[in-house]
Amino acid sequence: MSKLKKYKWLDFSIFSVKVIYMSIVIIICLLLSIIKPLTLYVNCIIIFLISIILIYTCIRELKNSRYRINELSKGVDIVLKDSLSMVDIPIVIVSEGNQIIWQNNVCKHIIPIDIIHDCSSKIIRQKGKKYESLNTTTDIGNGEVYEVIGNRIKFSDFDCFLISFINRTEESTLKELLEDTKTAVGILFVDNYEETMQGLEDIERAEISSKLEKEIRNWIIEHNGILNKLDKDRYVVLVERKQVDKMEKESFKILERIKAITDKTKLPLTISLGISYCESTLDERYNASASALDIALGRGGDQAVVKKDKKFDFYGGSNLGLEKTSRVRARTISQALKELIEKVDRVYIVGHKNTDIDCVGASIGIYKIAKSLNKETYIITDTKLSSSTKVVLDIIKESDEYNDVIITKDDIKKQDFSNSLLIIVDTHKKSYTPIPDLVDLFDKKVVIDHHRRGPEFIEDALLTYHEIYASSTCELVSELLMYLDNIELSPKEAESIYAGIVIDTKNFTFKTGVRTFEVAAYLKKFGLDLTEVKQIFKNDFATYIAKVNIVKNAEVIDGQIAISVSEESYDDMPVIAAQAADELLSISGILASFVLCKVDNVVMISGRSMGDINVQLIMEKIGGGGHLTFAGAQIANVELDEAKQILLDSINEYIKNE
Repeated sequence: MSKLKKYKWLDFSIFSVKVIYMSIVIIICLLLSIIKPLTLYVNCIIIFLISIILIYTCIRELKNSRYRINELSKGVDIVLKDSLSMVDIPIVIVSEGNQIIWQNNVCKHIIPIDIIHDCSSKIIRQKGKKYESLNTTTDIGNGEVYEVIGNRIKFSDFDCFLISFINRTEESTLKELLEDTKTAVGILFVDNYEETMQGLEDIERAEISSKLEKEIRNWIIEHNGILNKLDKDRYVVLVERKQVDKMEKESFKILERIKAITDKTKLPLTISLGISYCESTLDERYNASASALDIALGRGGDQAVVKKDKKFDFYGGSNLGLEKTSRVRARTISQALKELIEKVDRVYIVGHKNTDIDCVGASIGIYKIAKSLNKETYIITDTKLSSSTKVVLDIIKESDEYNDVIITKDDIKKQDFSNSLLIIVDTHKKSYTPIPDLVDLFDKKVVIDHHRRGPEFIEDALLTYHEIYASSTCELVSELLMYLDNIELSPKEAESIYAGIVIDTKNFTFKTGVRTFEVAAYLKKFGLDLTEVKQIFKNDFATYIAKVNIVKNAEVIDGQIAISVSEESYDDMPVIAAQAADELLSISGILASFVLCKVDNVVMISGRSMGDINVQLIMEKIGGGGHLTFAGAQIANVELDEAKQILLDSINEYIKNE
């Protein structure tokens, strides 16, 4: 504040006046010397003396000026500090070395030193900016919350930081209260109510329904909520947000309480719940809870899904999914699909990445529906195919009908998508398709899938046929074929669809219901040869040895979970790993198996279970998904050892929660 360059105007005023005086005297002396030359020496002496006096006077004036400015600056500093000391807000000045230079009395008694250092450190770390600043909130303890406002300033000729602490405890308390008391809206659904109650006497049905509703209502009362019955199997739930947190800590124990009724009645009664509280209006929360419920049902029911902004939290989900005996939905979907196809010029069919046999079989079934309506149709496959998938495609391509039908993602750029329909089979996730951007190019979309639904879902589909009870997408497509007239399959086409069912059911051992066998009987009518189907799944000697080595190197955890890591590299490594995981399940005492392999820079994990361990939940924690009994995941840019540790952590967390 006292540097000379800051006061150039003052220095100039001092010197300019003196110079004027001196110049006048010099001019007078010069004039006298001209008029009277004899006075020249005297005038020179006078000029010299006057100059010395003027210089001395200027130096003295300058020193006095600087002294007055320094005194004024100190006075200002004292006044500023005194003023800040009287302010009822904690204020502190901190150096760039994170040392406290000064703080007012309020700050000394309220703000802990470690909080001051922490806040100033955050400002100092922003080094490089001209004016560093901080505006954040901190809890200083005792339930008191302060807003921290900090700025870099210049003080007493060096840089420092002025930090103010504004008490926001009351606002924070009110905000927390408003957040805790925010109304959460939920929709509770009794899974498969109609199928479960079929064949029961009216009295027995009323008794079970009464027990069910009483248990649900008591649970809601425990959480100070409101329950409103919309239908015999559907309820609306209103609770405070803090009660939802409590429900989550208890892992929605209502799911187990309903199962207790199941144990007594021997009926497969479960419930699903979707709940949300993040949206701004009740109407938006209701719609969000409906979406959450759809996800719960799409994952097999018997679970609660809590929507939090764009994130979903899942609880429960140990139910395999009860097979539906009614075929009304299949018949309705078949007619709706037919009407959609009739209104477009072209039909495109796409599955998921690494196209498998279920994708191919389902695509062929949909192709036959579109061709029966004389529509131009294309089947899009991935460029990476397993050997068994290639075998199926080669068999199909033997027919001239499929010469220009089966295309890859590299050929899709040449196609015209106007007035076209995209039918997505064996996945409901846009990111899982070979060309995710392709999905957005179509205004009309249909989704047909049997996998448990995840948070990512193609929401804008005109028609969705998503049934997780089904063994495979080929089973769902075959049922659609059954309800449409004039559909004739060749033996090779029937074998391809049948192969999709065989691969997903592990030769009719997993997720196989009455409808699965009925579909197999329907396909047998078209002359499929079971021996030919078996040839599709034959492995060469090297593949067989690879599977044996994976099984041999497996590590057993807790006597019931087998994990094997394969460092081998084969063209069909993901398929070999999946088959090895199936083989591990045949070992006595093994309830779940996991096989890890690496393809390019991605570690692929195949998980299998006998049903006692939910491998889907384990895989979801590491970014994968699937079914309760078989699931998978992919982890990019990690080594096999790292991926194994991630898997072990997920397994341990699952076991702990269970």
